[in-house]
Amino acid sequence: MRAELTPMQNVINSLAVFAFLGVVVALFAISALLRTVRELQQAALAVPVPGASAVRRVTRFASGDERPTFVLVVTDQCPSCEQRAARLAAIAPGLPAGHLSMLSAGPDPLRWIEGAGHIQAVVDAELLGSVAVGATPSLVKYAPDGTEEWRRVVGSDQDLDRLLGADVPESSNAR
Repeated sequence: MRAELTPMQNVINSLAVFAFLGVVVALFAISALLRTVRELQQAALAVPVPGASAVRRVTRFASGDERPTFVLVVTDQCPSCEQRAARLAAIAPGLPAGHLSMLSAGPDPLRWIEGAGHIQAVVDAELLGSVAVGATPSLVKYAPDGTEEWRRVVGSDQDLDRLLGADVPESSNAR
């Protein structure tokens, strides 16, 4: 014998079917949204960086001794920046074949390199804006005449060591 469905059971069954259809429609919408996001990411990567082809020169980072200057660009609210600055401070003076600088907008990051007299600390918000790195921490290499040679985002201490050409033992990573 088949039991008759009550009106309330009919409503609940109908709501369950509509909920299932809603989930299916939501999945299609999310799929379309993800496709759009991927297309936007690809388009953003294809757009050339403004001024990237122009030669950038910062006379403040020019050296008179034919050695390049490596500038670590940091911001004060960046934990990764603090770690890279501590690593930079741990590098022995004269180990990389060039001068070391750290550029920040404010004075707070200076405490990260206290006691490292071989690092020139530059606190200049306007200069930081004109250097215009896309992400921090970044390392920018300047030729002896102050012309930018390259810039790289520094994701780890090993990246920093590799970019500086420094071979620092792991034990020097203490903070």
